[in-house]
Amino acid sequence: MSQLQLFKYFSSIDDPRQQGKVVHKLFDILFLTLSAVIAGCQGWEEIEDFGHDRL
Repeated sequence: MSQLQLFKYFSSIDDPRQQGKVVHKLFDILFLTLSAVIAGCQGWEEIEDFGHDRL
């Protein structure tokens, strides 16, 4: 699956967050989470560490 296909798929998901409180795009959060889980992360702390390591 190419990044463009993944972007199209994730963009169809509604973002229920209040726009004034949004710091990161929903696509970025979903992509980070999916990448981290594929890489073997288990839990939100490991996903957060994964994201910080790859900034």
